[in-house]
Amino acid sequence: MEDKKKLSLKERLHAATFSEAAINVAREIGIGLELNHVCISENLDSDKIERTYEGILRDIEESRADHLILHGPFTEICPGSIDHRAVDMGLERLEEAAELATRLNLNSMVVHSGYMPMIYYKEWHLEKSLKFWDRFLKGKPDFTIFVENVFDDEPYMMKKLVDDFNDPRLKLCLDVGHANVLTTKELPVTRWIEILGKRIGHFHLHNNQGDKDTHQPLGEGTLYMREILRAIEENCEDDVSLTLESTKCAACAQWLSCNGYI
Repeated sequence: MEDKKKLSLKERLHAATFSEAAINVAREIGIGLELNHVCISENLDSDKIERTYEGILRDIEESRADHLILHGPFTEICPGSIDHRAVDMGLERLEEAAELATRLNLNSMVVHSGYMPMIYYKEWHLEKSLKFWDRFLKGKPDFTIFVENVFDDEPYMMKKLVDDFNDPRLKLCLDVGHANVLTTKELPVTRWIEILGKRIGHFHLHNNQGDKDTHQPLGEGTLYMREILRAIEENCEDDVSLTLESTKCAACAQWLSCNGYI
C-alpha cells in the first residue's frame, strides 16, 4: 500500500469568513473557508435559514474554496448546564447546524466546549459533556466534531474528554489565542499542543497580548507563531487542519508567505 501523501500547510488551511478580506484571500492564495455564518444561532431560525444558506453559497462561489469546515453556533451552548431545558436548547441548535452541514455536503463542525469557570466544577462539566456529545453524535456515524477551548485554562480536562469519549468522531479544536489568554506560565501553548497531540484535529490561529482575546494577526502578540507551528508539526497528525481566525486575514497570509509557510 502506498503511503498517503502529506498535505502542505496551504492545503490544510482555511480563512474564517468573519475575518476582513477572507473571501479575497481564500481566492487569491487558494485556501479553504471556515464558515462562521451560524456562530450566532438565530441565523438558523426558520425565517432566516434560507438567507443564511444562500450567503454561504455566495461566499463559497466567490472564494472558489474547495475545502470547507462549518463553525457551529456557540451562543448558550452549555453541556454542563444544571437546567435540562438549557441543555436541550443547545442540542437543538447544534442539530439545526448539523442539518445545514449535511445540506452543504460537509461532515465536520467546530463546536465550543461550553465550559464556564466559576459556575461549574470541572468534574461536573466533564461528566455532563460526555453525555451531551454522545447524545449529539448518536445517529451520525460519519460526522466529526472538533470541540474548541474557550474559557478552558488548562488542557487536561479536554484531554480526558477525548480519552473517555473514545470515539474518532470527537476530536479537539485548539484555539491558540484563547489558550494564550487563559493559560499559566507553567503551561505555555506549545505545552498544550504537546499534551493534547493527536487528539487535536483542527486549530484556530491568531495572536494576542495574553490579556484579551483580540484576534490579532499571527505576528502581532506574545505567541511566537513559529514555535506554535513547529509544535503542531512535531505533535499532531499530518492531516490536522487549521484556520486563520484573526480579524485581519490578509496580514496573516502575508506573515505565512514572508516566513516561507505558504
